[in-house]
Amino acid sequence: MLSFEEGWSYMQEGITKMTKILEGEPEPQFTFTQYVDLYRYLYEKYRQVIEDYTIQTVLPSLREKHDENMLEELVKRWNKHNVMVKWLARFFYYLDRYFVPQQAFPTLTEVGLTCFHDLVYREMHSTAKEAVLALIHKEREGEEIDKKLVKNVLDIYVKNGMGNLEKYEDDFESFLLQDTVSYYSCKVSRWIEEDSCLDYMLKCEEFQREEKERVTHYLHSSTEPKLVEAVKDAFEILKKDGGNEKLK
Repeated sequence: MLSFEEGWSYMQEGITKMTKILEGEPEPQFTFTQYVDLYRYLYEKYRQVIEDYTIQTVLPSLREKHDENMLEELVKRWNKHNVMVKWLARFFYYLDRYFVPQQAFPTLTEVGLTCFHDLVYREMHSTAKEAVLALIHKEREGEEIDKKLVKNVLDIYVKNGMGNLEKYEDDFESFLLQDTVSYYSCKVSRWIEEDSCLDYMLKCEEFQREEKERVTHYLHSSTEPKLVEAVKDAFEILKKDGGNEKLK
């Protein structure tokens, strides 16, 4: 990787060549290869600016925080990253308009998202998932949580899927569904002994409704049928295993 001084010296050669041509001095015209080399250097410098900032500033700020504070920092850093990419794309606008299409390279916005995914998301998504699940557990126990924060964090999972829900589904939703079955299965083992059949079925309906509201507040809409089914599975487990006679 070239230093700024080395890189600018490389760019300066092209600028000097241009001025000589403008002044009518004997100088061969730019070749297509020279054009491409200069623009490719700028393209790589764009990526390097984002990577350097992420490594030197963003990751250290995330690593020193935990639980809900880490989630808040993640959302803040994601929002700042998007602003940075937006402004840098304006600075390097000519690349996106001409060089990128000609070379069939990823757009500057795509490069920016890839940088965040590779450097931040890959390291933090598991920790963030555990923190979000802990908040959802608290809400299920009747505590108030910051729903907007949870929604903003989960939006990061969706956006880092590069146009699909793969990251959200694999890195968060699958764990949520497992946790849901586990949570309600533990509750059922007590309710099945304490409640009448009617009360038991009413609780099943009540908690299905609560999970649907959870989707409305911060989960992706595609999660709703899976989450409802997870609750049903939890309520059916003991019946399938030969639970209390009154529920058979």
